[in-house]
Amino acid sequence: MTLARPLRLCGLFLLFVLLPLGLRALWIPDEARYAEIAREMLASGNWVVPQQLGMHYFEKPVAGYWFTALSQMLLGQNLFASRLPVALATALSALLVGLLAQRLWQDRRKSVIAALLYLSCLLVAGMGMYITLDPQLALWLNLALLGFYGAVTASTGRSRLLAWVLVGAACGMAFLTKGFVAWLLPVLVAGPYMLWQRRLGELLRHGPIAVAVAVLVAAPWALAVHLQAPDYWNFFFWNEHIRRFAAEDAQHGEPLWFYLPVLLIGCLPWSGLLPPALRRAWTEKADPRVGFLLIWLLLPLAFFSISRGKLPTYVLPCFTPLALLLAHGLVEQLDRGRSGWFKANAAINLGVGLVGVAGLLVGARMGIYGPDDRQALILALVLGLVWTGLALAQFWRPLRRWEWSALPLWLLLACLPGLLTQNQVNSKTPTQFIAAHRDTLAHADMLLSNDAGVAANLAWDLHRTDITIYSRQGELEYGLATPAGQGRFVPRDDIAPWIADARQRGSVAVVLRFAGPQDPELLSLPAGEAQRHVSNKLALLVYPRMTSP
Repeated sequence: MTLARPLRLCGLFLLFVLLPLGLRALWIPDEARYAEIAREMLASGNWVVPQQLGMHYFEKPVAGYWFTALSQMLLGQNLFASRLPVALATALSALLVGLLAQRLWQDRRKSVIAALLYLSCLLVAGMGMYITLDPQLALWLNLALLGFYGAVTASTGRSRLLAWVLVGAACGMAFLTKGFVAWLLPVLVAGPYMLWQRRLGELLRHGPIAVAVAVLVAAPWALAVHLQAPDYWNFFFWNEHIRRFAAEDAQHGEPLWFYLPVLLIGCLPWSGLLPPALRRAWTEKADPRVGFLLIWLLLPLAFFSISRGKLPTYVLPCFTPLALLLAHGLVEQLDRGRSGWFKANAAINLGVGLVGVAGLLVGARMGIYGPDDRQALILALVLGLVWTGLALAQFWRPLRRWEWSALPLWLLLACLPGLLTQNQVNSKTPTQFIAAHRDTLAHADMLLSNDAGVAANLAWDLHRTDITIYSRQGELEYGLATPAGQGRFVPRDDIAPWIADARQRGSVAVVLRFAGPQDPELLSLPAGEAQRHVSNKLALLVYPRMTSP
């Protein structure tokens, strides 16, 4: 097999990912939050203390916001610029995967295939189009562990020193992206690996170099944020690390086995190739190269599994060793001319396509797709048939067309904006609703919202941060308790007198995300002279200024 086709496919990834970046509205809450924090960073000129809606937001460090703000500064405050850093981080991670494969096996074919597999895993490709911090964290961790492997295989003292400096710099940037977990994960890999290789002394001698460099990279901002916001480290350490890992009330609690199906589904469309790849890896576990990848895969996976708080994106760093092991096993199957597992993988993809098409038809009969969703349904059916057709082509010619599995996934992600129903658009992407009432919202003297994601979306679209939160504090709880947040939260039971008082000073617009007509947050709002605009799960209530009697 020549390398031309996988290389072309890697190029197509950039086409399918980069071009549609600005076509999809912000998805709440994550995308609206991160885009808005970066916008406020530019508007305020404060590149030290993250702020959302003009209030301190301490859930993450600052580097991810830096890159988004820098992109917005260079390309404008738009969706393409806001998503570009995560897309580039994903592409650079794929490049590092290829470089590490070359370092491990000195095999250009494995290098290209590993990069292709990484780019076309569902979780990796999906997060490469979504504004969040995990792809950037994965990039820095990939760079750190590439540097670590370079350090332990270096042939000269100078190259070894430079590799440890690279490890430290990457760990420092990872820390600035997502906190202390960025230092824990490399230690979880490096420590056991060096202990297994009976080189722990070497780690103890050279590891402090990486630690010192990481501290030097992180310290300037860490000290600056402490000076400007002394409570930052107290909140960030206890709430975002200890509580998420061990507290009974940790956010996103899931069972111990949660990440096993995440890995299986996240590997689509390559899930069928996992068994031979993992079996080969286990039989070759005594090989330091394969053992290194197994440690990288299993120990972080175990750590995230025992943590009480879980999200699928947390295990994104595990997809680097997984892609490398997949490439290692896949090349063996190709060299031996064994088509069985490629056929099995094609059969799984065929099943996914058929189930998807059947689900769409059933959903249409059940009324999930309304009269305004006909184009979304047709596009979804076409993509389902394309997925199915390409899976059939792979099944018939498995050794020649195995890489075609990447195409329908990328096409699906590129067409995602056209696949959303109007209900999904209003529920998760309120930009369209906000645009329809932009003049009303822009001229309202006071804005309220009961949802932090909707509030961030309002701030992004209207370029104003003076939004009062109604009923639910959510992720804004800390900021609302600071001086900047005083008077910016209205409990549900106090909303009627608050609006009556506010109308003495000007008009009030409430953008509400509600569950149904009997939602208490909707029913608690006074009717009176309000103008109501309702679209599925979003409502706008406009109260004009009270005229003097």
